[in-house]
Amino acid sequence: MPVFLLLLMVFSAGSAVAAEPLLYRGEQTLWQDTVWDGEVLIDGILTVAPGVTLEIRPGSTVRFTRFDSNGDGLGEHELFCQGTIRAVGNAERPIRFTSAEPSPRRSDWGALNMMASETDNRLEHCVIEYAYRGFHAHFARAVLRDCLLHHNQRGAQFQDSQVTIERCRLLDNGNGLQFRDSEVELLDSRVARNQWGVRCVYSTLRMSGCLVEENLINGVNARAGTVTVTGNSIRGNRRGLYLQESHGTVSGNDLSANSEHGIFLEDGEVDVHDNRLAGNGRAGVRWVNAAGRLTQNALVDNGEYALVNDGTHPLEARANWWGDSAPEGIAAAVRDGHDRAGMGLVDTGAPLLQPLLWVGPVTPAAPESGL
Repeated sequence: MPVFLLLLMVFSAGSAVAAEPLLYRGEQTLWQDTVWDGEVLIDGILTVAPGVTLEIRPGSTVRFTRFDSNGDGLGEHELFCQGTIRAVGNAERPIRFTSAEPSPRRSDWGALNMMASETDNRLEHCVIEYAYRGFHAHFARAVLRDCLLHHNQRGAQFQDSQVTIERCRLLDNGNGLQFRDSEVELLDSRVARNQWGVRCVYSTLRMSGCLVEENLINGVNARAGTVTVTGNSIRGNRRGLYLQESHGTVSGNDLSANSEHGIFLEDGEVDVHDNRLAGNGRAGVRWVNAAGRLTQNALVDNGEYALVNDGTHPLEARANWWGDSAPEGIAAAVRDGHDRAGMGLVDTGAPLLQPLLWVGPVTPAAPESGL
């Protein structure tokens, strides 16, 4: 056999053997800038020290072994970053953070933790799955773009952080996204089939271009915060948008086919305009002692009522389309102090005489898997 052919066969056989994964076992710390490119196995807790950057290159897979010392069902092996993470994949070669178990399940491993990490943390084209908390941050800054977070107990959770989530999908988690005391931009993303979709408290939320659907409890629930919710489709949840003691604007959204209410406002002050509220099971809007206005909306084909005022405060709801321009038809679509003693009255004056020309929100493309 010619020598060059023998060498070619040897080289081909050698290259076909998969390289051993980079292994971190026990409690270890990265004390200098590090690059991962390929397979990584974390069998313990790995810390990125302050001032250190961990770069993860496209196509890499980071696996975590399952370890549950106290039997609470929550995996404890994880990545703990006090420096900077830059995990930037691409559409053809995403980066995957996953379980090392042959039969993976939620909470196999802990989290991608970012603690006191207020540098340029970026996760792009990443898949995060089978964790207790896929992305977790305290006192951190981060941008997540084009990421898929699925089959986690909590897709993303953070506190006292500034986070942008853009063109991401949070699917089939216990809770999709939850945070407190944070500033969050949620843009052009899909949040679907979680127990809770988006849940936040004491936070500023700017949300646009999102599709929030089929979450078991609430699509979006904000308490004691400031919200700007524009151009989203929120549908097929129990409650679509539930705002408690919050302030802000809700405009240009499609809030439809939720099993209870399209919008539930409780206390706070919110301007609600130019939305479509249709086909919700109980009411398009339930309003309880909130200030603000309800105007230029389409409230049609909802189950029991278009609008329920269950608070003692009066409500201005002028210039809306009720599916009927006759006064008796509008009165039948509203429940207020005329129907229940002690409840505030609703001013439905100057109703629109024809349906709004509805230009719905643009919802993001949402393949079920991959990137």
